[in-house]
Amino acid sequence: MRGRWLAGAALLGLSAMSAAAAATEVRYFEQQSRQDFAAGELHGLAIDAEGALKRARSFERVAEIEEPFVFAAVPAGDGWILGTGSSGRVLRVDPDGRVESLWTAPEPEIFALWADPDGAVFVGSSPNGKVYRLAAGGAEEVFDPQETYIWALARAPWGELLVATGDEGRLYAVAEDGAGRRVFDGDETHLRSLHPLQDTVLIGTAGDGLVQSIDAGGRLRTLFDADQPEVLAFADDGAGGWYAAAVDSEASFTRRGGSDDKDDDENGEEDDGEPVVEVSESPPRAEAGTRTAIVRGGSGDPRRVATLERDTAYSLARVDDALWIGTGVEGNVYSLAEDKLSLEASLDDRQVMAILPGPEPVLVTTNGAAVHRGGAPLAGPASYVSATLDAGAVSRFGTLSWHGEAADSGGLAFSARSGSSSEPDATWSDWSAPAGGSEVGLADVPAGRFLQWRLELAAGAGADVRVSSVELSYRQNNGEPAISEFTAMDPGQVLVPAAFNPGDQIYEPAHPNREGIFTTLSPAAESDGGRLKTLWRQGYRTLRWEAEDPNEDEMEYGLAFRVAGAEGDWLAMAEEIDESYYSFDATALPDGLYRFRLTASDRPGNAADAALAADRISEPVVIDHTPPRLAGVAARPGGLAVEIVDELSPIRSAELSVDAGSWEAVASADGLLDGRAETLEARVPAGARLVLLRVVDAAFNTATFNLGEEQ
Repeated sequence: MRGRWLAGAALLGLSAMSAAAAATEVRYFEQQSRQDFAAGELHGLAIDAEGALKRARSFERVAEIEEPFVFAAVPAGDGWILGTGSSGRVLRVDPDGRVESLWTAPEPEIFALWADPDGAVFVGSSPNGKVYRLAAGGAEEVFDPQETYIWALARAPWGELLVATGDEGRLYAVAEDGAGRRVFDGDETHLRSLHPLQDTVLIGTAGDGLVQSIDAGGRLRTLFDADQPEVLAFADDGAGGWYAAAVDSEASFTRRGGSDDKDDDENGEEDDGEPVVEVSESPPRAEAGTRTAIVRGGSGDPRRVATLERDTAYSLARVDDALWIGTGVEGNVYSLAEDKLSLEASLDDRQVMAILPGPEPVLVTTNGAAVHRGGAPLAGPASYVSATLDAGAVSRFGTLSWHGEAADSGGLAFSARSGSSSEPDATWSDWSAPAGGSEVGLADVPAGRFLQWRLELAAGAGADVRVSSVELSYRQNNGEPAISEFTAMDPGQVLVPAAFNPGDQIYEPAHPNREGIFTTLSPAAESDGGRLKTLWRQGYRTLRWEAEDPNEDEMEYGLAFRVAGAEGDWLAMAEEIDESYYSFDATALPDGLYRFRLTASDRPGNAADAALAADRISEPVVIDHTPPRLAGVAARPGGLAVEIVDELSPIRSAELSVDAGSWEAVASADGLLDGRAETLEARVPAGARLVLLRVVDAAFNTATFNLGEEQ
């Protein structure tokens, strides 16, 4: 979802345009891509390869499956065989939707099915996995690899039935007589998918996310190493090559107790219980990044041809000369043609575990286990509801406009609603009255921070509709700036750009003008507005602040001052400041306590009568130009007791030099040099000729006294 804005002047054709967005500017929500539209809810609509909304192919729910999960499906005759969990049942669904239980395995999960052209169906069960052949009235065991999981089955071109397993990542081959042999013991923990080609079989692994191939001689090759850790599905590309789905989450198996180590015994049992299999409703790893990569290989080096940022692909199949991709966790089905993705359907069921090609594509779902059969484009009512759009602040909404193609746009209607919570709830407004046309006014939509829009297609209308982009205009209600911090830096500190080099750059005092008394610093060249560093300039003070505007308007600042404790008007100090600090020559003020007032205004981005401002007053700031004074000197055994007094600032350092020797720190009688009046213990050797005491207060005022003259 992208937001953009245009200055009101530009809308009127004027050449002037503000450099930054402001509350009075008209801004836009703009949706014009597959990613934009896919974030919303589609009902009877799809997203084509160009990212436009269109009528979707219909999908009829042929059968409801009572089992909680369906993990595998294959076509068999004119129906479909399903493998389920967590009761290990094998089901048959006929074209009319009748569901028949064929057999229940001793193991609870069926992850793998294979159907030969002659009608033989093989079942791989887990955990404590075994391979069975369905027979009349049940099934017969044909192979026990002594592995925990059987993830995939496939008939190799050379005739053997291949069995992909975990936790040890081994591949087995089973002959017609049931004799099995270990083809290889892989480095990966799990072999997750198999796909026969003309003379090899593809293997998808979990761990490093490898696409590998094996031939009749047992030669293993790695064809592709995906960024994602798991290769879940394969499909033909129609030209002798293949597609693979590499995913960034393991959503298909976990263990009770959280262990997935190879230290378990060969039956997969652990000390704290039997391994179980679960299907997650959402992938455990949901960090930002590509959730699924679609890889194509065959004629050249394998390459990634598409990515899904939000969806995990569970199944691939070739349908109507395109690759179809079944995903979770939103039940989206995509098609890929000429490396362009289309969203074909968005099912209420959460995960599309299998796509079975045929005259009418069949989708098998779990987390809402069902069988869906595709048909012609829908002709009934259809709708689209956008994702929640965030205006950033309470706003007024203007116009919805759309672009696309429609032979008859009379059946299209748009509406909108608004609210102040990020998720629509009972506090949101009702939908505005549906309206047609290329532009729809939103004046009836109440002001709010969040907005949704809805497209509705009447039954029988919009057969050729394509909505390629939708724009909604809004203008934020102006919000008052907020000042979060306003402080005075230490005396003498000034701020300059971090790149400032005194060797080739100069900061010049800007002399007081007729409107004020303060000298400030201005650079010989414009600063880049980046990082700052602190330098020293005697007599200067720097005020610094942090402020923000809820509309992200450009701001300007003003400063005023008065004596602390005084009442009455504030005295102007500086106006139209565009930095977040102000350094000034404090010698313009006599010694004393002062308060400063900062005003932050959004006037640069708003009309004068709409601008808002906020004020903040500083804590009392000491202005002190007077150095400490010597109040008295008294002789003590081995030295002098020296009394130092400062009117406004505490004493920060005291150093003694005897007969032009190096400066040495002088201790305070109470052990702490922190008060405005201090008694110093100066150790002075007998016969000293020149005794100098240098004292500095917190305002960095310095005084040096000749104690020899005071004795």
